[in-house]
Amino acid sequence: MIENERRIAEETAREEGKPEASLTKIVEGRVTGFVKEVSLLEQAFAKDAKKTVKQILDEAGTAVKAFHRFRVGQ
Repeated sequence: MIENERRIAEETAREEGKPEASLTKIVEGRVTGFVKEVSLLEQAFAKDAKKTVKQILDEAGTAVKAFHRFRVGQ
């Protein structure tokens, strides 16, 4: 999944005409953003966007044991 996102980010940057010297940093930035968006612990906490889910869990002294993902329409 991450490699696919990396490939898409690189293709997009090339299509946008970004300089070759900057491609690595641009791609890494976009992949890092993607990972933060889709990783539960790295996502912004819904009630306080300044903190991540991991920070809230650490403050509460708890951890995620399991979770279920539901998609609209299932």
